[in-house]
Amino acid sequence: MKEIKIPIWRQELKAARKKEGKLPSSRWFQLCTINEDNEPRLRTVVFRGWQSESSILIFTDSRSEKVAQLKLNSNAEVLWLFFKSKSQFRFKGKMKELKENMKYWDSLSDRCKSTWFWQHPGKQINKNICTSQIISSDLNKPESFVVLEFEIYSVDLLKLVMPIHKRYVWHKENNWKRMEINP
Repeated sequence: MKEIKIPIWRQELKAARKKEGKLPSSRWFQLCTINEDNEPRLRTVVFRGWQSESSILIFTDSRSEKVAQLKLNSNAEVLWLFFKSKSQFRFKGKMKELKENMKYWDSLSDRCKSTWFWQHPGKQINKNICTSQIISSDLNKPESFVVLEFEIYSVDLLKLVMPIHKRYVWHKENNWKRMEINP
């Protein structure tokens, strides 16, 4: 069996997340994509786990703007801020859709699954359609459920400690060798 080598920056990330405790916000990060007019679009998404040593999983709705934007340009950037550790992680990478996503669907609670049966994201709500019901787990996975894999190729960590901020970068092409740079 092939041994997976975990990059050192993952240890930094794990420590920052641990310091946040059980705060739900420790799983939230900002994802930036580029729209068809070459303008940045930023939104908050939920960390769903690791696909590999350097790729993050995100669950989303296939009808969302971000999915359309990523089909045009798979480049993306993530900003993950941890208040208690005063750490800001910036990840650059490429996004792709995972076609085999049933195991991820099966891992969700019924309450979470129900969100994929809501109305079209970004469109006006039709008040005649009830979307607040929690569905039964025996319903089939909707086409709108998508798993995205964000393959990281660059990491930038800014530690906002006093009196001197610290900044480190890692690049996949450089075997994740850490380089300290001026903040």
